[in-house]
Amino acid sequence: MSTSFVVEEAGCESCAALVRESLEPLGTVESVEIDEAADVSRVVLSGAVTEAEVGAALAEASEGVGHAYRVRPGSWSD
Repeated sequence: MSTSFVVEEAGCESCAALVRESLEPLGTVESVEIDEAADVSRVVLSGAVTEAEVGAALAEASEGVGHAYRVRPGSWSD
């Protein structure tokens, strides 16, 4: 099962790497596509995961980096 979603405030390589690292414990990160202009990353994650679990992982990854990574409302698709 794959889930896709958009992560806000993650539009650069270093942010995308932090997002990937934070999500790896939840499942297999199939892809992270960066859109610098929109300051987002589109993520495809395999595994049984909830939006709440992803949100918690992104909140933890945001600590101390000056960004508030979060799933864009309405972008969650499983």
